[in-house]
Amino acid sequence: MKRFQIVVTAFLLAAAGIPIHAQQSVRVRAAGFYESYSFDTDVGALQLESISEMAVPVGIDVHFGQVGDLTVSTGYANVQLTSKDPTALADQTISGILDTEARLSLNVIPSRLMIILNGTAPTGVKTVTQDELAVLGALSSDVIGFAAPQLGSGGSIGGGFAGAIPAGRFAIGLGGTYRLPLEYVPVAGQNDELKPGQEIRFRAGLEGPVGRRSYIRVAGIFAMRSKDELNSVTQNGVGNRMVGYISFNQGIGSSTLILYGYDVFRSNPQIEATATGAAVLPRGNLATAGMRWTFPLAPGTTLGPQAEFRTSITANSDTDDALRKAGQSFRLGMDLRRQVNQQLAIVLQAGGILGNLADRARTDVGFNGYRFALHTEITP
Repeated sequence: MKRFQIVVTAFLLAAAGIPIHAQQSVRVRAAGFYESYSFDTDVGALQLESISEMAVPVGIDVHFGQVGDLTVSTGYANVQLTSKDPTALADQTISGILDTEARLSLNVIPSRLMIILNGTAPTGVKTVTQDELAVLGALSSDVIGFAAPQLGSGGSIGGGFAGAIPAGRFAIGLGGTYRLPLEYVPVAGQNDELKPGQEIRFRAGLEGPVGRRSYIRVAGIFAMRSKDELNSVTQNGVGNRMVGYISFNQGIGSSTLILYGYDVFRSNPQIEATATGAAVLPRGNLATAGMRWTFPLAPGTTLGPQAEFRTSITANSDTDDALRKAGQSFRLGMDLRRQVNQQLAIVLQAGGILGNLADRARTDVGFNGYRFALHTEITP
């Protein structure tokens, strides 16, 4: 904790050293999400009947002109789980503040190279009771994709760089980051201290126009993390994670169509740092494809229907390499954005989802649900 305090103090001093006269804009972001999902209780061994989450993320973005940017974010979340059999799993509720994250980007060469300092203060729900582990396990589902999939951690410190290189009509982006998570006690009443492994990420991307009204982005991420420690005892090996992303923007009349897809591949069994402690994740893959079409309804008002499909496959265990279906989902939604004036923008979101998850016996359990959200952006 002492090392965390030293680094955070240095981070704040660096932010305080930015010339005040360089400040050009401040943006305040706040949102409210409510989402609820129900599961088929007649099939499989999944103990969930329903789970709902209310999340209120807030953030402040400060732009210091050519010097750089500072972003600070936190929020609040309330999660409720209803069990299909209270004698086997009691109904659960968890609520509290989320972790507070800060990111400082400083331009070494404007629009070409920046250095990044970031840190996470453990203000969220990082320690839970044994009975509450089911709630946090349900939140981690990448097939559903909750607005706040993690409520808290032990905090972290890190930094890195990001740069862009012109390449004709295109730009090549390169970056690297280092993250050092800090140890914490994940389960109340136990003295087990989890120290997640250090992580290094390398990023590369290419973007640029491919036509008069067409634009493409391609990116890749390779992440490596060292072994975790539980009570200073090294755990199982940590696998690498590879992410590929592509998006295509096409102008159609006064509207814009965006097609995108990404794939997350976890090459080997790994220990994942979650608020529940050390969770063993076997080899797996998540693939996603989606679209968004934005068109104007009136001056200052746009409508954006969107759709997304996700499918996940995983191995049965860290000793079984065969990948099997873990779940899939299809989400439909709509965004309505209104630029009220130069200082205020409001976005309303609504959508539904249906799909299935595989229980431990690989039986498909169907689910469906909905999400509503209100976003506000204020630029004083």
